[in-house]
Amino acid sequence: MIKDTQNDKSARTSKTKKTSRGYEGPPFDWITDANNPVRAERSIWIAVITQAMMDALSRSQKPEEQFHKFEATRWLTDNSQDFRNVCSLADLDPDYVRLKAKKALATGGLWRAEAGTGKRYEERKAYREREKKQHKTSAPEAQKNTAHPMAENITA
Repeated sequence: MIKDTQNDKSARTSKTKKTSRGYEGPPFDWITDANNPVRAERSIWIAVITQAMMDALSRSQKPEEQFHKFEATRWLTDNSQDFRNVCSLADLDPDYVRLKAKKALATGGLWRAEAGTGKRYEERKAYREREKKQHKTSAPEAQKNTAHPMAENITA
């Protein structure tokens, strides 16, 4: 009987594998299940933190929105028990979330480079220039080969 339980255990662990998304297999199937209530609950609490960030970074001048901005900023930057609970339910470190929130608030929510700047812009610009240069060198050759197929029949 002991052998059977050991074989069952080895059969379960042999089907479990580590992938880029984490562990998968019989003991971990519930984690990746789309209808997993734990996963859904975590998503809701992450949405609460995201909404607070959106409210804190709002540029609206409406009095009601200004009130929400103040409350969200206070909630994100203070060390309240409520904030720690929400981060815990979202499975996030409250100190890390607070640090990122303060950084985002300090920069005014600028999360990307201005138009025409940044590493990605420079990479794409260099790519466009290479493509343009390559197209110019192959253009005369391409024009010779692009004669209309019926042109031979018409002139003959």
